[in-house]
Amino acid sequence: MKTLKDLLVAIINATLILVAICLFFLWRLSDSAERVAASFAQNLQIVAPLEDSVNGLRNEVATLRNDLASISLDSNALTAQATANLQSRADAVQRELEGINNSLARLADTPETLMQTALDDVATRVSGRIGEVASCYAPDPAPDASSLPD
Repeated sequence: MKTLKDLLVAIINATLILVAICLFFLWRLSDSAERVAASFAQNLQIVAPLEDSVNGLRNEVATLRNDLASISLDSNALTAQATANLQSRADAVQRELEGINNSLARLADTPETLMQTALDDVATRVSGRIGEVASCYAPDPAPDASSLPD
């Protein structure tokens, strides 16, 4: 009966040790997730000034268009071809800025996509580390001097 009692105590101890290890890993994982969330929040704060910069650039392009229009009316030095080339370049810059602004707006509207990407990255790293720990094994023992051939 004592052996059965000792066996039961050993099983309970092993279970508690496994639970403690699992809790430790969960604690470390939640700590990593909190760091990712803090980094993500900081990255979103970086996006806001970028959006302001894009809006400023868009205003500059609109001003450039107005200047081009006034120069083409007032100056005989600029040919119609030069004005058309400058206008097409201004249009290309405007389209590029609108694309950047749309991308920033999508990022701001769907932060869960960025968060999911970050969490997937953390999960990949954690699973890789767990796999490394699980594949650890003791090195082969060094041969004794007595077992070596003469």
